[in-house]
Amino acid sequence: MDENIQSQLNRAKSLFQDLEKSCNNDLRNKKISEETKNLCPEVLLKIRRLLDQAIYKYYKIHYFPKLSEVDKKSAKVYFPIVSKKESLKSILGMAKMGNLETNNSVLYNYLESIQPYNKEYSWLNNLRDFSNEAHIQLTPQTIKHENETRLGSAVVVTGKGVSMNNCFIQGIPVNSKDINTEPLENFDPRLNVQRITWVSFLFSGTDINILYLCKKSIEDGEKIIKKVLEFV
Repeated sequence: MDENIQSQLNRAKSLFQDLEKSCNNDLRNKKISEETKNLCPEVLLKIRRLLDQAIYKYYKIHYFPKLSEVDKKSAKVYFPIVSKKESLKSILGMAKMGNLETNNSVLYNYLESIQPYNKEYSWLNNLRDFSNEAHIQLTPQTIKHENETRLGSAVVVTGKGVSMNNCFIQGIPVNSKDINTEPLENFDPRLNVQRITWVSFLFSGTDINILYLCKKSIEDGEKIIKKVLEFV
């Protein structure tokens, strides 16, 4: 691993630790802080830039020396993240790497396999969108609370908006329009009802968990970066 890239990966991991601490403080204060708003896109931008650096290192060795001065100046080299398979060659073309599929089919096939239209890598779309430098300063976020209710020793877990009418759990009747908002004292004490409130930090207007996306971007992003550098 390139020493400079490794140091930047380490920095991204350190920023993520700071983000976790900031989120914990925000939970106690019941307010999204400016620190959290800034740390989250910082982590994502760091990984996005490292992906760009990895593909640029390949370009610099295998393409740059062969290009005309005009092409060298016009090349736009970014790590390709596309939503449609047919767009990959177009993005590579902008980097003057349009013939990558024939020049290095192994690398091309790898890049194709990790695009966000492949379900396992759908997170890359979110990394691209939320690491946009045009919105890097204050990415809006919200705190989302979700209740989960556990009924009885058999642990019947219910999600949001679940109703029960004339239901029996361990022979005990349960009637409720919404299990997760019903006051606990309304349940038969023999059920030993427990309610857990799950908390997540989301990008405003989405169901994208900011901590999950940052962690995923660091862990899987590091694997991608290391793999691309193997071709340099």
